[in-house]
Amino acid sequence: MGNAGPFSNQSSTMSKTFKEPKTFTIGIDIDDTLVDTFEYFQPLVAKLTGQPLEYLIENDISYENTPKEWGMYSLDFAHRFFDDYVPSTPAKEDAAQAVARLRNAGNRIIIITSRTNMLYKDCYYTSRLELSNCGIEYDKLICTVDKGLACKEEKVDVMFDDLVFNCDAVSKVGTKAILFTSKENKNQESAFPRVESWKEALELLGKLGIPC
Repeated sequence: MGNAGPFSNQSSTMSKTFKEPKTFTIGIDIDDTLVDTFEYFQPLVAKLTGQPLEYLIENDISYENTPKEWGMYSLDFAHRFFDDYVPSTPAKEDAAQAVARLRNAGNRIIIITSRTNMLYKDCYYTSRLELSNCGIEYDKLICTVDKGLACKEEKVDVMFDDLVFNCDAVSKVGTKAILFTSKENKNQESAFPRVESWKEALELLGKLGIPC
């Protein structure tokens, strides 16, 4: 059984003596949701591959989707550069302010990222340092590839992520998934609601009745 949460139809059948929850648990991914990882690494990819940066930008190419013939592999790239470079990744516009507004409104913010120590020396240390550098405050950080389980255990009501398969995973446990548009998913079809900025994210949450 998935997490029913405040969005469950069960709430309409409860006695009128029960009040709707006034605060929510909100899950948020890091890469290309809170920070601009894809674009941040493009200059380094251009330098390593000898390709013009303009070509990478025009064709939406970065560290995860370089053509095989370029001879650059994402796992090797991660081992070489993530620990040193990731902490300096810039936050998306208004990301820190939006998260602060949500927390100040009483909501619980859980950062849920797929980062693991297969790619980092210490994924928690690097992620905490990056979030601190971006001025993003939160209540809990979880590094796991199983975001569905994390959302179920933490009773997450809404999850923001840039990957459709993560949205699929969390929606199966009763979490409302919202797809954050990225360079990689912008042309991908999806039934999940999309946002392209944190301004849009707050507007959507407001429509869902989440205080912000």
